[in-house]
Amino acid sequence: MKKSSVLCLTILLMMVASVATADDVKDAEAILCSSAEVTVCYSEGDCEGGSPWTWNIPEFIEIDFTKKVLRTTVASGQNRQTPFKNFEREAGQIFLQGVEAGRAFSFVIDEVSGLSSIAVARNGVTVSVFGACTPLLSSK
Repeated sequence: MKKSSVLCLTILLMMVASVATADDVKDAEAILCSSAEVTVCYSEGDCEGGSPWTWNIPEFIEIDFTKKVLRTTVASGQNRQTPFKNFEREAGQIFLQGVEAGRAFSFVIDEVSGLSSIAVARNGVTVSVFGACTPLLSSK
């Protein structure tokens, strides 16, 4: 088997493994989401795909629905936090949206599977992220 075929198979298996780890987040007050695959597109028509760290996108994001905040994990050492304004659960989906630093972002998370689709847009650039989410245990 060619090296490129082995690499493609490895990447595919990693993506399937991350999808398989998604979880039911229906009643969760806070969840942990992972980034699996990223595509960045520019207004000139060029698009690039790859891993989240290629574009300084956190591999894991904690989402607190009660406090309406997204934040990086403590282990990441990034100490990033972003509030979101719109939050809604409807027809088995979680929708959240916000704006910060010239960027608009939108998350759609399936409550039963935990699979997520995320879009971030700024002038001339869009970023699409697919990932998976699982409930965070309450620290109460």
